[in-house]
Amino acid sequence: MAIRRKTLIRRSGVEWTDYNCNIYQGCAHNCKYCYARLMTKRFEPNPFDWRDVKTVENAVELARRDIRTLHPGRIMFCSMTDPYQPIEAETGLARKVLEVLLDSSFHILILTKSPLVTRDYNLIRSHSNVEVGFTITSLEDIPFWEPYAPGNKKRIEALKKAHEIGLKTFASIEPWIPDITDPQSIIEKLRDRVDRFIIGSMQYAGVPRSFYAKQLPSLISWLDDNKVNYFLKKELRSCLNRSLQP
Repeated sequence: MAIRRKTLIRRSGVEWTDYNCNIYQGCAHNCKYCYARLMTKRFEPNPFDWRDVKTVENAVELARRDIRTLHPGRIMFCSMTDPYQPIEAETGLARKVLEVLLDSSFHILILTKSPLVTRDYNLIRSHSNVEVGFTITSLEDIPFWEPYAPGNKKRIEALKKAHEIGLKTFASIEPWIPDITDPQSIIEKLRDRVDRFIIGSMQYAGVPRSFYAKQLPSLISWLDDNKVNYFLKKELRSCLNRSLQP
């Protein structure tokens, strides 16, 4: 099924990008921690079935229009869903929209959990205004939390391939899942293949801020000592000033 929208590229509330661009509604990965799914369920008066994925059928048309009217900046592709979830293998919509975005003065930040993005490396590598990023939540697969998403091991292989062919890469260590995600181990394993690490907390899932308050000082010290190129998202940084009590 498909939906139509009035705009595609919108101002972002995420501090490391200026705009977001979502070409699907919903996501077949259905990760249990997904902030977008949980936020929709919590705040939408009529929440939809998150796994009932719909395409934005006028996405290419809107992308062409929006890049002509907006001031150039960074576009997160995508923020509320995965541009390379299974339906993309049928529609090719991500590639069609990327063809428009990459031929613009905007900087594109592709974020995915799927090795399907490797299909488009031939397109991406011919442009300098793009980075390929993968959500990495562990060095191992975590099917309980990510039941329908490609595993972390496949993502890491696709990330390595991006680095090998000269693409600029980043890893999103978000969410930081207690007792599952070990940011330091992930960074030690991948830092030779990743240009930048973005680290964020778990949202809308009841994780006490005290967990991050206890862990952050030693992690930040290690990151700085090892000269890692990293960015802490603001909701994670705010935990530094929190009480260690839940």
